[in-house]
Amino acid sequence: MTLPTLVGKYQEKVTIARLKKAYSILSQAYISATNDYGYPDEWEIVQSDDDTPVQTVTYYNVLKKYIKRLRICNATDCRAVYKFLNGSEDGNSSYRAASFPMILPDGTYIKVSPLEDKDTMDCSYSRGSTNALKSVCNSIYVDINGSQKPNTYGRDMFIFYWTKAGLVPMGSAEENSHVTFDTCSTSNSGSYSGYGCAAWVLFNENMDYLHCNNLSWNGKTKC
Repeated sequence: MTLPTLVGKYQEKVTIARLKKAYSILSQAYISATNDYGYPDEWEIVQSDDDTPVQTVTYYNVLKKYIKRLRICNATDCRAVYKFLNGSEDGNSSYRAASFPMILPDGTYIKVSPLEDKDTMDCSYSRGSTNALKSVCNSIYVDINGSQKPNTYGRDMFIFYWTKAGLVPMGSAEENSHVTFDTCSTSNSGSYSGYGCAAWVLFNENMDYLHCNNLSWNGKTKC
């Protein structure tokens, strides 16, 4: 392998390890929180000045009890522009992924947001065939290296669902929404390019979708 290839492979291994770590931390905290406070639709919603739910603040107030040194970052300091996996810019990235994010001790950014067509977290939204995917509350964006580049979905930004059964990565084989693994391709031209990569990275422990386009849950799982 050439040096750039070796560096790229190493960086992918680092990304996988950091995503697994964030997934573990958030999953454990979520389990503890639901044991103490119930499901997210029972948590107090904090309102912003324009009366819209501020999901991050609500989640922060609960999760800080279970995640040591969890903090909220100033929106100006932590704001970043994100790109889809196909290279186009996400025009909503400042709202979805960089507005008042929580920060894990290792610098990972996390941002809790409503689903595209919901303003609340009533945990009744369905995104797939499993019990967990039939009880989706919110989505959560995880940037494993904070403001550092590439700030791209499927490369360092990954998305999960908060559900009544715990944290579920987007793009799993059981998902039947518009955010399936098909979006996880550099050639995907849709507006969700890169959204469906989290499940693949965690379960298959590779990022080979960056290198070949013939992967699938029921077929080839690596290049």
